[in-house]
Amino acid sequence: MKGEEYNLWLCSIPGIGIRKLLLLEAELGTPEQIYRAGEAKLVKIKGISARDAHNIVTSRQTFCPDGVKEKLDRLDMRCTTWFSPEYPALCRHLYDPPKHLFYRGELPGEQHCVAVVGARDCSVYGRENARRFASALAAAGVGIISGMARGIDGWAHQGALEGRGRTYAVLGNSAEICYPVEHAGLYRSILKRGGILSEYPPGTKAAAGFFPMRNRIISALSEGVLVVEARKRSGSLITAEQALDQGKDVFVIPGRIGDTLSEGCNNLIRDGAILVTTPEDILDYYGWAHENQTENLKKNKLILERREKMVYANLSLEPKHLTVLAEEVQMDSAEVMGCILSLLKGRLIKEIGNHYYIRNVI
Repeated sequence: MKGEEYNLWLCSIPGIGIRKLLLLEAELGTPEQIYRAGEAKLVKIKGISARDAHNIVTSRQTFCPDGVKEKLDRLDMRCTTWFSPEYPALCRHLYDPPKHLFYRGELPGEQHCVAVVGARDCSVYGRENARRFASALAAAGVGIISGMARGIDGWAHQGALEGRGRTYAVLGNSAEICYPVEHAGLYRSILKRGGILSEYPPGTKAAAGFFPMRNRIISALSEGVLVVEARKRSGSLITAEQALDQGKDVFVIPGRIGDTLSEGCNNLIRDGAILVTTPEDILDYYGWAHENQTENLKKNKLILERREKMVYANLSLEPKHLTVLAEEVQMDSAEVMGCILSLLKGRLIKEIGNHYYIRNVI
């Protein structure tokens, strides 16, 4: 074997986690030196059991570097280990860093990154804010990290793609498996403008216990975590707690009092998280340069007729039906529909259901 193959061998041994790897490294040096150590020498290392030493020795006969390389090549996948120079530096500061990361596409580079997390069963308010914040941050050159789950995660990735930025998904299964399956199109798009990462080797299916584990990597890869919507008890709050433990900033979009999807967010704000209402709040907090998005400039330049202004002013991120709009602006439905068609053409609003409309915040 040679070079990186020793790294892959060492990180593939069952039952040898990162803590034991660090013990071996401290006592014996490089993965190649560990490979050449005898069982008698291994068992003398404090923290390495006789069973561990036996597993290390027997793994030398079963590990096939050519087979591993062929499998990764077939899946268009790469692997970086704790011992590799391209291993993400931010992950090295974790209490329990992954011993390896399998990835398709690319790893996050030197750019600033923010994680965006939230409820799977998100509201339209949450969905549009996830897209809005992720799009604006991505357009300003900030990488967006999330977990590609249903709801806020997926919309955050989508927003980053719409902002023509970089986005990275950390999965709770192996990187070649698209989960959930309905995100197949999103998965392919992320590969073109970012990467799909996992600490689990090829062939590992999603399991409930894997998702809380992957959350620590989501927060580790980011300089701050934005929580968009979260119930009183949710996985998003686990990510926020891990971010705080890692010394990261936690940003929160506030929600309505009494809204179950906002209870977790409002509690975080009460406990000292940073309240944000615009993407610029995050950019300004870090002092990152930002530009107005082209779409926002177009909206500012668009001159609306008086009736269209009235209709637009009565819309928000909460869906509103045509008949309700007509009653609020005291116009008949045909007149309101004419205004709506004009606003839709200008991309100021969008229809999300049968005659239900919201403002387009992107």
